[in-house]
Amino acid sequence: MYNQKNQLSIEENYQNGLLPQRNLKDYWYQDSSSRSNLSDFNLSSENRRIITKTSEYKCQLIPLKEFHYTPIIQKTIYQWIKEIGWEFPISSVKTIFTNHIFNYVYVWQDLDGNAIAYSICYFSKNISHIAYVFYNPKLSHNNLPIRLSLQAIIDSHNKNLKYCYLGRFNPETKLGYYKRELPGFEYFKNNSWVKYTV
Repeated sequence: MYNQKNQLSIEENYQNGLLPQRNLKDYWYQDSSSRSNLSDFNLSSENRRIITKTSEYKCQLIPLKEFHYTPIIQKTIYQWIKEIGWEFPISSVKTIFTNHIFNYVYVWQDLDGNAIAYSICYFSKNISHIAYVFYNPKLSHNNLPIRLSLQAIIDSHNKNLKYCYLGRFNPETKLGYYKRELPGFEYFKNNSWVKYTV
């Protein structure tokens, strides 16, 4: 894994298996990227089960330039990160919300209108990337975390995009292992995109 300042376009970086560095928007790194090939989009019975099990949650996709990133939201996310035990500095959270390539955020709410998750994304006319997700730790062991990625894939397909990038995946360490069940799943291996096989 390495960081590099890259002069290629954002879409070319993703195509080459690179991922954006969270603290510096012009820097990219190589580390087992994955994506949904939307030409191979098909919801499995497991995907549909997850959608059904999370039907009580509602989401809204908001342009980040219209999203008001408040101290209260920052404090909430900080508490979530702390409880889950992630190593993610709050300064990095602020950067990805306010000064990065990412241009949309999904805001998820429960039936009472309480925010339960945020998904930071990049959308262009051809691709998307669900880059970072933050969610209420009380929902860690239900189907919501997977639904966050699944929803981005569904919406990307409905927008007629080519790919929805999903971030890191490593079959050896099981990093992001749930992603292999997502529609059209591929990962970057030996400088090319390949389908996952058991």
